[in-house]
Amino acid sequence: MLWLLLFPLAFLLRSATATSGGGNTSCTQESCGNLTIRFPFSLAGAQPLYCGYSAFDLTCDAGRGRAYLSKTFRDRLFRVVDISYAKKSMVAAIAGDGGCPVPDFNVSASLALFPFTISGANKRLVFFYGCAVPPELRLPRLCGNRAVGAYISGRWGAEDTLPRGVPANCSSVGVPVRRGMEPASLQYERLIGDGFLLDLPPPLGDCDGCRRVRGECRFDKLSFQCVCPDGKLCPNFAQSNSTTHQDRGNFRLKIIGTGNESFNTITK
Repeated sequence: MLWLLLFPLAFLLRSATATSGGGNTSCTQESCGNLTIRFPFSLAGAQPLYCGYSAFDLTCDAGRGRAYLSKTFRDRLFRVVDISYAKKSMVAAIAGDGGCPVPDFNVSASLALFPFTISGANKRLVFFYGCAVPPELRLPRLCGNRAVGAYISGRWGAEDTLPRGVPANCSSVGVPVRRGMEPASLQYERLIGDGFLLDLPPPLGDCDGCRRVRGECRFDKLSFQCVCPDGKLCPNFAQSNSTTHQDRGNFRLKIIGTGNESFNTITK
């Protein structure tokens, strides 16, 4: 639960630089575009800080109706496309800048402080460069004046198998994707845009149970709280301390991103 100790720092920084929900004290669900945002997510500037886990804080570009993960190392790095509370999943996309479409950062490192891991159910989209790229695997555009090839390997986390014709001395970057589409050299933007699956740890509180007693789910002072309409903790509902309790349920996240290795040598 290292994230519980690291994310409060970002929580405090946001407290010092932003108004907590514009004076609002309720965690009533909010919207951004076609997204409905509620616990364990929260919306910066519209909901108080305690309305969700700090790691799941979202920022809304109201003019474009787009929501972004707030706690990434680069502003608006991941755009949230859809949240399914019933399926306990989320789809997000890298917010590209119109340059080289091949990701230029390490997705594992960019998510290191978040409480989820890349699922082994993903496939591996591999970009390779710095060698003789076979024409049938070559991307139709250059990245940083460099020829780049692409292919679908096996499952994410499994050993990469080089296709026939790919030299062993190539540099490469892997991107988790939810499915395989060939040829990857032509379908790679769609594959990246379709996202990949991340698994989260069990939630830190029984929010469904809280709602059944007409309570409001909150995460305050590193603990889950069920607050009744009168503003007091709901009686007969066990409040859970996040540092000592493990609660029911699972939550999964789908997010669009980049590779398992850095692609910094290819510039946009």
